[in-house]
Amino acid sequence: MQGNLPAWIFMPIHGKNHWLLAIIRLHNDVAMLAHLDSFRGTHDPEAIFHVFKTILCLIVPIDPALIMIAIMNVEQQQDGNSCGKHVLQMLASAAKKESNGLDRCFREEGLLDI
Repeated sequence: MQGNLPAWIFMPIHGKNHWLLAIIRLHNDVAMLAHLDSFRGTHDPEAIFHVFKTILCLIVPIDPALIMIAIMNVEQQQDGNSCGKHVLQMLASAAKKESNGLDRCFREEGLLDI
């Protein structure tokens, strides 16, 4: 992987007329997959995790047992059509934070133990 520097991959996902955000974090031979959905219940997080685990294992030499998965708590939309706006806000928020800030956020959510 990238040595000691974490790599972040932000992936907006569209399906079933809804957008959500997936974040992949690669660091020191460990991967973390996070699911951020402003309208829970529209997508199956386990199906998304399965696809991303499969792709990661094909691209990166990583043990599937070292891939952590998490469903992040994010603000829920109050209507049925602002999911794209929510994904853009999550991306903008992530872009403003440096990787240490994202690591801290993920630690506070209990997703990282470093």
